[in-house]
Amino acid sequence: MIFRKTLLLVAALCLVATAFAQDNRGTADVTIKGKKISIDYGRPHLGSHGMSELPSGGVWRLGMNEATRIETAGDLSAGGQSVKAGKYTLWVKKTGESWTLAFNPKTQAANGKPLWGAPPQVGGFVAEFPLKLEKAKDSADQVTISLAEAKGKGWIKIQWGADILSGSFDVK
Repeated sequence: MIFRKTLLLVAALCLVATAFAQDNRGTADVTIKGKKISIDYGRPHLGSHGMSELPSGGVWRLGMNEATRIETAGDLSAGGQSVKAGKYTLWVKKTGESWTLAFNPKTQAANGKPLWGAPPQVGGFVAEFPLKLEKAKDSADQVTISLAEAKGKGWIKIQWGADILSGSFDVK
């Protein structure tokens, strides 16, 4: 009888942990000009600070746990820089009052496992796309990344709390 109760308790805890873990992962997908772009990211809850409080010169890991990953079937370009089709990790950089979305080709750790977001990558970026910071009307408790298409261009929006980083890019 004790064994059954213990087994049921362990099963219930596993279900709760699985539900919590799924709640903390997010995806964003869009197809532009027949090319699919997908982002997989962790969704931390809002803590005591938001993106706007990232110090100048800092690199943010854009999510939690495993590093945020993007896979694109088409070449992307923005702000005079381009990214070839493929897989990358995404990072946000702040320089002065300017924000950029930085693409890093490192997607796995030395042991072949997924790259984690901490410590952040501080170099090796292949491109950085400009982002604009603005304030939202409503606050988002968890990081939310969305991708959209408008007039043949791609758009990315990253919201955490009342901070929104957004930018457009071309797809080839």
